[in-house]
Amino acid sequence: MEETILMVLAGTSPSIELLSWRMEEADYSIAVDGGFLSFRQADLLPNLLIGDLDSLSETELESIKYAGFQVQQISDQHTTDFEKALNWVSQNLKTKHLIVLGGLGKRSDHMITNLLVASVADKSIEITFDDDREWIRRVTEICPLKLHGRKNANLSILPFKKCEGVRTKGLEWNLMGETIGGDKIVGQSNVCRSDTVEVACDSGSLFVFVEKGA
Repeated sequence: MEETILMVLAGTSPSIELLSWRMEEADYSIAVDGGFLSFRQADLLPNLLIGDLDSLSETELESIKYAGFQVQQISDQHTTDFEKALNWVSQNLKTKHLIVLGGLGKRSDHMITNLLVASVADKSIEITFDDDREWIRRVTEICPLKLHGRKNANLSILPFKKCEGVRTKGLEWNLMGETIGGDKIVGQSNVCRSDTVEVACDSGSLFVFVEKGA
């Protein structure tokens, strides 16, 4: 059973060190279209390449044919490559943890779309976006966050839709069951004041952003 799935999208490429570490921790790895270039740069091979593959050159596609891993080309222009990958995972794998690299940076519209797609994905999956500058975790009523070892780090909470019963512990300014989202957005530029920080909600979907290097 694959419990931890690594997906690499075509946004800002992760460092070789970050990709290598995340791949060692994963049970199954997926290159999402142009995210394959990050694997190639690190001299690593994913278990699966998926997407419409329009981000890869003919030369790249020709070399992939002989690489010996699974390829799923899906020419559906009504879904993003990230959505294609999530749909494939839901139909073929059992997962508790989804780690997404390359989902941030480059084009802001792509980054926001990736977060929107993640915000409505299966609430039982713990979804984490990671790169070399920041770490983002989705929180739902089924997947609360308990963060360790980030005392004094900057932390922000961003709801993409209405979230009820939002509670935090260990921050400079804690939330005590508030409803946020819609016309009430609070949570930017908070600070971790404890080595253990908790974020939970009763309903909805929100993202916790943690700055690295703080």
